[in-house]
Amino acid sequence: MNISKEEFPDHILMQVVGRLDTVHAKSFETYISETIRDSATAIVIDMSGVDYVASSGLRSLLIAAKQVKAVGRDLSLSGLQPSVREVFDISGFSTIFRIA
Repeated sequence: MNISKEEFPDHILMQVVGRLDTVHAKSFETYISETIRDSATAIVIDMSGVDYVASSGLRSLLIAAKQVKAVGRDLSLSGLQPSVREVFDISGFSTIFRIA
């Protein structure tokens, strides 16, 4: 999994490529937690390059959503592939996140 980020005046765009699975969930969680801590803007996660999300990946995203909410900022997801969107719909996560 690869993660990159680009900073804009009103948000940070994080691009995730690969599988958000058990192997990568902890490093993703650490990266996004540091991004939340070090920025004062909204965060958009571009997941168009993610083809698989495991329950550990969902957990990492949920933790990120709670952290962002605690500091009064927004977190949204974009570019979900159909198979990933289905996981979000079935698990109820599509009601937790703003998905573009």
